[in-house]
Amino acid sequence: MKFIKHLIILIALSHLSWGQKGINFIKTSNFNAAVNAAKQQNKLLFVEAYAPDCHVCMAFKGTFAQPQVGNVYNTNFINFQLDVNNPDNLAILKKYKIILNATPTFIFFEPKTMKVVQVKAFGEKDNSVISVNLIGQKAANPQEQVGSFPVKFKSGDRNPAFLLNYAQYARIMGDTLTNIKMMNEYAKVLPTNQYVTQSTLNILQTVMMNHDNELFDYFVTHLSDYNKAFDPNMVRMIYENIFQIVLTSQINNLNSKSISKIKSQMKTTGMDPGGIIRRTWLAESNLYFKQKNAAAGIKVIQNLINVLPNAPGPKEYQYLCDYVKSKTTDKKALKYAQVNWCKFGLR
Repeated sequence: MKFIKHLIILIALSHLSWGQKGINFIKTSNFNAAVNAAKQQNKLLFVEAYAPDCHVCMAFKGTFAQPQVGNVYNTNFINFQLDVNNPDNLAILKKYKIILNATPTFIFFEPKTMKVVQVKAFGEKDNSVISVNLIGQKAANPQEQVGSFPVKFKSGDRNPAFLLNYAQYARIMGDTLTNIKMMNEYAKVLPTNQYVTQSTLNILQTVMMNHDNELFDYFVTHLSDYNKAFDPNMVRMIYENIFQIVLTSQINNLNSKSISKIKSQMKTTGMDPGGIIRRTWLAESNLYFKQKNAAAGIKVIQNLINVLPNAPGPKEYQYLCDYVKSKTTDKKALKYAQVNWCKFGLR
């Protein structure tokens, strides 16, 4: 008799588990409809920014289907999937000043203000029920939302997970200075024996925006270790992307020491001298022009021309001509540009 009772209970429980669902994504591609639904139901809005051709994104389908994941997300959020290949969706991200550098990225909004309360860019190794639920639970908890980050940091919180969360939020929202500050702190608390790991490689790929901290220093001086452990093409892409981020988004904040360091790091990675000049000329000449050292700025540009694989064409000459005119009023520099570049530009 006891056996029959136990069997009945097991059958009932199994039917209950069958009835549970994974994440219930709203059946619309209209972002505003999702926002309105979140407002009406007084829930936060969860947006998975994904690409249909992203194999990592597709791999999350199985995780999203898990009942324990559905329990967290369906309880707390209106869930929406945003296809980043759609130009209208890219306009939405731009409107809210969100900068994606990886898919999938989870973005959680407070729908009445449309302020971002949590974010996370996921890598292939982050695809687990625990990771997906953890960021959802943080988003649903006011104490773990981004509004609390400045206070927590000021009070002395240096938990690695918190610093990483703060740094990633800053990167996605385009807050370069905060990202640099948090990553510098993160590098201080991350043990060196955790530098050459998949999770750290993911951090270098999706969070790091700066070349001037202990972790990135270690990365570029131990490339052989990373190349042995991971795909060398991926390793190269990571450091080249970070160099590019620094030399574009931070160009107006770079000083002589910063530029000298990034050139040294580029040399350490094996970049050829000409490639280093081509990558750094804009930042270096910009700094000289800011310092009212127009002659040095002109020399940097001339060095660039000397290492180009082919002679500049009219468009390139016109660009250099306009660039110098926009950066200086120095008569000698303007005359040099006129004689050497402007007269060969577009007419």
